[in-house]
Amino acid sequence: MIFRIFFKSLLVLILLLTGCSTVTEKSDLPPCTQSDCTCSDFTTQNEAQKVLEAFPNDPYKLDRNGDGIACESLPIKRQNPAEHGNLNTANSHIRYGNPSNANATDFNNYLLEKPGYVLSYNCKTGIANWASWQLNRSWLGNVDRSDNFRSDPDLPDNCYVARPSDYTRSGYDKGHLTPSGDRTKRKSDNSSTFLMSNMIPQSPANNREVWRELEEYSRYLVSKGKELYIVAGGEGKEKLLLATHKSENKTNKITVPKYTWKAILVLDKLGRIENTIAVRIPNSEKVAQKDWTDYIISIDELEKITGYDFFNRLKPEIQREIESKIYQKP
Repeated sequence: MIFRIFFKSLLVLILLLTGCSTVTEKSDLPPCTQSDCTCSDFTTQNEAQKVLEAFPNDPYKLDRNGDGIACESLPIKRQNPAEHGNLNTANSHIRYGNPSNANATDFNNYLLEKPGYVLSYNCKTGIANWASWQLNRSWLGNVDRSDNFRSDPDLPDNCYVARPSDYTRSGYDKGHLTPSGDRTKRKSDNSSTFLMSNMIPQSPANNREVWRELEEYSRYLVSKGKELYIVAGGEGKEKLLLATHKSENKTNKITVPKYTWKAILVLDKLGRIENTIAVRIPNSEKVAQKDWTDYIISIDELEKITGYDFFNRLKPEIQREIESKIYQKP
């Protein structure tokens, strides 16, 4: 009993010295902070994290491996996305916004919703304006790459439907917007990424080097517990691929973008907005041997270039805070 009273007094003294005026002033913290908290005192990781953030010196030893996360074995209660702004949408892939207000009537801004991603397709250019998708651990597994490139049957009538052969001997890769590697939990989702509506012509150096490396970095962030909302597309016109088929009387044209770009919203383990990443990469062999970080810009700058409004369902004050920043890779 005497030891317990002594321990409580000592703990209060420690907390005072670490910058907290008194324990009782922390009215929103659990009662255990007045004695000795352990992970068993909490029902969610969020509750433990709140205590760790209130007492950064961690007198209760809740951060067992020194990574800044308390009681990692406890379940996480995700933050309600509605706290970020107007996120009333049934499709998780455009939860944070439809950058061009894509819809079902404008064939050059045509909304295509797949189980694994969302597209704005442009019938005039023969490629998507952008693709948008959610990325977290629930989308990742061990499914093999499908490699079944094929035309998309869901495009509207009178819209040119790109075919794998359109890229043959063009010098450009069939480059994924939504990556195959981001959809490895279910075979059907992986297969869907090989629809030609999800492809843009990419130079080999762009597709196989810097673009791939950013895809891998995105999955690395997810492996650390992050959740990502990603939008990717092409910008400008480098040239046209001419696609002529014997069954048709006309030559179709597929636009080769001059640049590829990507905008990423990063959420932490608790569903809080943590960061943004934006890149604009030349779609040429000049990017060989380069790093994707060489092409980082701000979301604000990318919006000015593309004319799109990224993550527009966030509250305006949140957009102003995060979209002007330049990402610094740790």
